[in-house]
This record gives sequence, C-alpha cells and structure tokens, in this order.
Amino acid sequence: MSVDVSEHDESRAPDGTLWWELSIRPGTKKQRFGQECRLAAWLWFKKDVSDTFTMRELRAALGPDIAETSEHLNRRLRELRKCDWVIPSQRNDATLAQDEYRLESKGGKLWIDSERAKYEKFAPSARVRRFVMDRDGSRCKICGVGVDEDFPGEPGTRVRLTIGHLVPQERLRSRGARDDLDNWRVECSRCNEPVRDEMPDPEQYDEVLAGLKRLTSNEARELLAWMRKGERPRSKVDQAYDRARKLAHRDQAALVDHLARRVGESV
Repeated sequence: MSVDVSEHDESRAPDGTLWWELSIRPGTKKQRFGQECRLAAWLWFKKDVSDTFTMRELRAALGPDIAETSEHLNRRLRELRKCDWVIPSQRNDATLAQDEYRLESKGGKLWIDSERAKYEKFAPSARVRRFVMDRDGSRCKICGVGVDEDFPGEPGTRVRLTIGHLVPQERLRSRGARDDLDNWRVECSRCNEPVRDEMPDPEQYDEVLAGLKRLTSNEARELLAWMRKGERPRSKVDQAYDRARKLAHRDQAALVDHLARRVGESV
C-alpha cells in the first residue's frame, strides 16, 4: 500500500521508499529497479556538485546487492557518464585519492521513467543486424577482421562481431539528430570499445576529397571500383582463405598438407 509522501520530497518513490533503496521498479511486480537508477538518485540527492565519494560509501548507502566488486561499481559509474554525468576518478584527476571520485556535474534523472527514456539506446532488430552483417561482409569495417577468425598475431583470441556506429548515439542525441542504417556498421568487440565515444566524428566529404588529389589516375580508378562495389574486393587468395578457415580442423590440416605438396614444401 502506498503511503502519503510530501510532494516536495522528490527523493522518495510513490510508496515512500528512498529511490536508491528500491529493488523493484514502481508500478511493476517483478521488474528490478536498475542499479544505474539507484546510483543516480543517491548522487543527486545526497551529494552536491564538487563533493567527493568512495566505493565504500556507495556500498554503505546502496546496500550489498548494488555490486559485489569495485569493477562492477566502476562499470555502473561509466554508464552514468553516458547520461551526461561528469564523475572523474584518480585516473582523470591526480588530486583525488585512490578509490575516490568527484561529482563535477549532475546528469539525467534516470530514476524517472520519462528522463531515463531520453538516454535509452535504440537497438537494431535481428533482421536489421543480419542486413548490416551481410552488407558489410561480416567483417569489422575498422580493422577488417572477420567472424570466426582469431585477432591477427594472437592465436586463440577469437573475433566477436557486433553492430557499431560511425557517430556515437550520445553525440547524435545531443545534436537532436537521429540514428539510422547509414550510421550503423559491423565492428569487432575491440574496435567497439566505449573509449571510441571520445573519438572525433568521421571525416567530411570535402576533407576526404582534398586527400584524393595525391592519387594517380590508376589509383583513382581502383578507388572508384571499390566505391562502386561498396567494399575493397578481396583477392582470390583472400576468398579461398575465407572458405578454407571454415573447414573442420581435420580438413584444415589436410588442406595444409595439400598446399605444401603443391608448392614443393615438405609436409
């Protein structure tokens, strides 16, 4: 049963519970109240801009279920930074002690549904993901690694592909621009790291055009062919490798023996 809560006490949910102590989202029976929402509420109501806080303080305020390790809490704080919160650590500010953070700017009120919706990312459907994967040849558009390959020079580090963005969604949202298929591309898990959100926007047409002046006629003709095809064509050897690498291990070994005999090398 809900209790009477002062209309001025914005730190409490409709049932009177402090927002950062909630475990179930208001209006639902089982949906958990997100950890980022609880963190944002506690920082908003319990800390002023320029105040500092520590991981120990967070755990004491939010309870043992908020996170088990410092890395979990760090990850939650990184999520807040994507929602306009500015929270430097010792890594960004040498005046801070280890395990200490400063609240420099408050961001979105994530505990409020309408506010949180402003920061929710649009996730492409399975159909759209397949389209982007097929369009980009199931290869990272940044470094070129393909699905089921190992990262170059690192045996056993299997590539995982995902859908990334030319311009980060947060940056598009700040400009009032919308995300679309032209902004989506295949990226490997490494090239898709969050640190890329700090990279500058892709080059503009005039900037790329200026660089083409250094190309010879043959180079310009080759680039034209690539642009018309929508990708840099892979050689016959590249294409053969793409097929061969998908063979079973035993068949790969047999193919290696065959190729060695063909080029006159000892097996």
